[in-house]
Amino acid sequence: MLSHLDAVTIIAGDVERTKAFYTDLLGFSVVPPFTSPEGDFVWLRSEERGSSIIVQDVATRADKPTQADIPVASGGLMLGFAVDDAEAAHRTALEGGYEIRTPVVDMGFGRTFGVKDPEGNYLQLFDVYPQVKELQRRLGLG
Repeated sequence: MLSHLDAVTIIAGDVERTKAFYTDLLGFSVVPPFTSPEGDFVWLRSEERGSSIIVQDVATRADKPTQADIPVASGGLMLGFAVDDAEAAHRTALEGGYEIRTPVVDMGFGRTFGVKDPEGNYLQLFDVYPQVKELQRRLGLG
């Protein structure tokens, strides 16, 4: 059976602030037909591309700034979002008052930083260099 990640559910104490995080910082849009009129359930969608899952060995994550301090008790979960410009996203996150976990660093194939959403979920926002985008395109990944 083939499958793909279709939806990630975030249980939020403050739906509006969490919605704003994903729409303002990451460019997701609200899908009104699938959103509760009462506002207790908001469906967000990215128009860019499908999702990926990355499995990281806990023993080798210490040298990766965005992963090093994620508690194993949290399930070791981190959501990764490709952005056009990691520096610009970092500035937007700072201006939004979101908890920045790491500064922007070069990861060899692009730049990345760590941030938490308003519910404390760990995120890695990253961009990739043009030559990497081309390789992704050739491999059918972007």
